[in-house]
Amino acid sequence: MLTEFFQSQGTLYTAGVMTQAEREQFELLLEFHQELREFVAGLSEVSAAVTLAIAPRVGVVPSLGLKARLAVLIANRPQQTSPEGLVVSGPDRLVQWVNPSFSAMCGYSLDELRGKNLGPILQGEKTDRATAARMRSAVHEYRPCRETILNYHKNGTPYWVEVAISPVVDDAGELLWLVASERELTDRVAA
Repeated sequence: MLTEFFQSQGTLYTAGVMTQAEREQFELLLEFHQELREFVAGLSEVSAAVTLAIAPRVGVVPSLGLKARLAVLIANRPQQTSPEGLVVSGPDRLVQWVNPSFSAMCGYSLDELRGKNLGPILQGEKTDRATAARMRSAVHEYRPCRETILNYHKNGTPYWVEVAISPVVDDAGELLWLVASERELTDRVAA
């Protein structure tokens, strides 16, 4: 059962009244939260039905052939996938979910990471300790942060990644999740 907070956030998202930053953060939650995604889809369907019901009739009705061609185009379009790795952790800072892009980047599956703290797993010998400390401090204080850090793949290969961490809090300011968006910097050579 979705909390009132998430129902409210879903309504604001569907109504289009969130700022761009709020929309982006909410869309990260939609990536992993199935019940929230279904709720927003339902709201979108109702919104579309209401909009169509109150729209003035202009006398032009698309043909069945046009509707069929549009349906085929929509069905055959490539699925959107996130090129960025996404990680969702709980208030305890332990991994709850990662997307396939994150798994491809670091070599670890969700099953291998669930319930674990990522720092000790991904950081290694040449990881800058000051950068890691800034990230850790931001996470503990529920502050957003953006850093570039050297991480290590499961096979031991180092890689540079830009990490943006955003806390997700409810109306009372209680931390619900930490969402990290990670982009591998392929043009930067790992030492």
